[in-house]
Amino acid sequence: MFSFSLKEGIKIPIKLVLAVQEEEYIEPFLQYVHASEFDRRLVVIAFSRKEAFAQYMLESGGEIDAVLGDPAFLEAAEAMKRPGLYFIELGEGGGSQHSGSLRVDKYQSLHQLLSAVIELVQGGSGKEVRIGGKPLVIGVYSTVGGCGKTTVALHLARQLATEGGKVFYLNLETIGSEPPFAGQSSKEGKPGLARLLYDLKAAEDRREPPRFPISAYAYRHPVLQGDTLAPPDNLNELLEMERKDTMELIEYIAGSGLYDSVIVDMDSFPDGRTEAVLERADRVVWIVTDDWGVMRKTGGWLTHLERTRPDFYRSLLKKTRFTLNRHTGKQLTDLPRPEMKLKATLSYIPAWSQGSRQGELLHSPLYQRDMIRLCRELQGEEPSFAGAGGIHDGGSGLHGPA
Repeated sequence: MFSFSLKEGIKIPIKLVLAVQEEEYIEPFLQYVHASEFDRRLVVIAFSRKEAFAQYMLESGGEIDAVLGDPAFLEAAEAMKRPGLYFIELGEGGGSQHSGSLRVDKYQSLHQLLSAVIELVQGGSGKEVRIGGKPLVIGVYSTVGGCGKTTVALHLARQLATEGGKVFYLNLETIGSEPPFAGQSSKEGKPGLARLLYDLKAAEDRREPPRFPISAYAYRHPVLQGDTLAPPDNLNELLEMERKDTMELIEYIAGSGLYDSVIVDMDSFPDGRTEAVLERADRVVWIVTDDWGVMRKTGGWLTHLERTRPDFYRSLLKKTRFTLNRHTGKQLTDLPRPEMKLKATLSYIPAWSQGSRQGELLHSPLYQRDMIRLCRELQGEEPSFAGAGGIHDGGSGLHGPA
């Protein structure tokens, strides 16, 4: 019997039993889980002998979520099936040996195999194996710089993670703000965005899937409570990104099946990167402030899109949640176009205007309340939205507006 468990602090991992005859299959399977992002999502116990497997199944009660195994092992445990326990057959080509059973290819890449297993267990009783999950891709955008876009993106990522979601924060700004200080040890051995972009292009040239999982490049950020990528040292890595590169990068992260949300922070300038995010995102948080110049430029850009790309314009409006940042309780500037409807407001926190020390994330109970409402709006839940109501808060914490 082989086993290992998750790191401390991970909530409700899937408890998976691996049952195969070949011990040489088990060892790399466990090593891969331990060294990858799946370490946070799975507790695996493995068996290569039917007797030990059957005994464990008898004694485990309701503690197991899924059994992943060769047909002979699944057949031996058939009498132990119960509601909520998934039997997933490891197949080697051809159809399933058991009518109606769930099945994955035994010798596909472990990244794809484990993504499929998680999707089956979390997705219920559907029989179709779908590689990777479908996280909510949220782009955070503003037509004008200095509206607090990155602050919003960072708080959005942290709030969704605080609520139990598995979140990836992707900063595609050319000159981006580093996320709050994570400590050098968090990034050690993680090559970051520059290497990932190189490897994705190399994989495309070879006409084959990327060789490594996202965990080979990303690190867990202790403040955001989600995963992110170290930014490139050379700005040309970002400046040379085209629309196609951006799409492939987002699909690679979203297609891992490991995240509930991918938050993408982007430049205000409408280059190929930004347009790709606006096209790919499921939701767009479009930041405006109560400023005549910001409203005028936002209206001007929307007018241009409507005239030059009407189909894209209509699609963008449907998924955009216009959000008024630094709201003081009373809006003085009208929205520039009738189709623009505010879906959220984020309160002005006076203390944040004083600047910040590097590497810390602002915090305010009032701002968090507003952020919770914005999360509900993005997730399609009915927010208890009534504006900021003129409430003010001195705020605390440290990481200035972006």
